[in-house]
Amino acid sequence: MKAVGFYLIYPILWIISRLPFPIVYVLSDFFYFITYYIIGYRKEIIKNNLRIAFPNKDEKEITRLAKKSTQHFCDIFIEMIKSMGMSKMSMKKRFLCKNPETVNAFAKAKRPLIVMFGHQASYEWTMVLDEVLDYKVYAIYKPLKNKRWNTLIVNIRKKFNSELVAMKEATAAMKESAEKEAALFALVADQSPMAGRAQYFTNFFNVPSAVFKGAERIAREHQTAVVFLRVTKVKRGYYETEFVNITTNGAETKDWQITDTFFQLLEEQIIKQPEYYLWSHKRWKSTLENTKHAVELSPRVQQ
Repeated sequence: MKAVGFYLIYPILWIISRLPFPIVYVLSDFFYFITYYIIGYRKEIIKNNLRIAFPNKDEKEITRLAKKSTQHFCDIFIEMIKSMGMSKMSMKKRFLCKNPETVNAFAKAKRPLIVMFGHQASYEWTMVLDEVLDYKVYAIYKPLKNKRWNTLIVNIRKKFNSELVAMKEATAAMKESAEKEAALFALVADQSPMAGRAQYFTNFFNVPSAVFKGAERIAREHQTAVVFLRVTKVKRGYYETEFVNITTNGAETKDWQITDTFFQLLEEQIIKQPEYYLWSHKRWKSTLENTKHAVELSPRVQQ
């Protein structure tokens, strides 16, 4: 049945990917209406996350942000489909990088690099950056359970010749690469561990939040440079990116410095455009109370 569903839906996605953007966004608006008003997809999760992050905002503003966030979520989904039929030139015009030289300087020095970014603005189109970077790029991703859909998503994301690495294989791949070549690893670093399995906590919007520290461990162990990728939505279908240095050498940083700097930069970015963050994921599902492991607290939590 899964195979039948895939082969029935794929032609529709192919057609959508060839439609002009104005029509594509009409479809996105339709999906938004169904998602928010009919299905109510994670509506209360989105609103509750917004209440936690912005306790001073009233319910009217929380509702407005929830609607805008859901609409943006639909745009991201439709833009991912649209990218199947877009030329590289078209995508580069819509996803600009302000300072690729910041990263290419590390490549010229043959330094391995980790790029950390969050579920803010467009995280799907970050693959476009491969075209302007002088690195072999490895993108860390979470595979889908359905193999056919996963293959489709992988093929879309490999359009600019980056290599995809499954999340569970990321640490091993990063260690192996650090010993062989100066590669770039890009990862969405604001993922939250499963409830009860969290071990590391930092402050995110003044709330103790479970995080992963894998990128920091690799950077400190292999003297890897680390940058934050700031993605800003300019208008519908157009984005600007900017690389922000976190460290030129992870081995020279203090414990938690890389992780905490990333979350601080991400939080600042979200505050500027809160409607473009993926509030539908359960950011605070893991707490200090429900975890089953001995926890390690960031200095930001201990303050």
